[in-house]
Amino acid sequence: MKSAFPKIASAFAAVCLFASIITLGGCSKYVSKYKAVAFVHTNTAESASMSFSDFEGTMVFNLKCGSDGGKIKYTATLEEGDIKVYYDCDGVKTPLFGIGTGGETSSVGGQLKNGRVYLIVETDGKCRNGKLNFEIV
Repeated sequence: MKSAFPKIASAFAAVCLFASIITLGGCSKYVSKYKAVAFVHTNTAESASMSFSDFEGTMVFNLKCGSDGGKIKYTATLEEGDIKVYYDCDGVKTPLFGIGTGGETSSVGGQLKNGRVYLIVETDGKCRNGKLNFEIV
């Protein structure tokens, strides 16, 4: 008489593996990948910010727009380097703004739809002493 334990254990392991893949993979098509020094970031449902001494790579924020027609209010300063910021609320990565060495900007932009909004911050090489703030309005 064979035990049912190996079949149950095997099924349990398969379910755990599947759940791990879904959880670790997430549902986002954008992934943060960066090297940073003195890096602080926040992300709430309607706002996000980041400040750093050194930053190189990609940072992705996940926000939520409560209605169609929303916009992104943003401010940014950068001592050295080049940063491009994009947003995606409908499956299309759309440029929001760019900032370079010694730059400072403050504006409102984007055409948002109700639902999830990705903000994608990408650098072209290493950036120094930057601060970026975003808010859904």
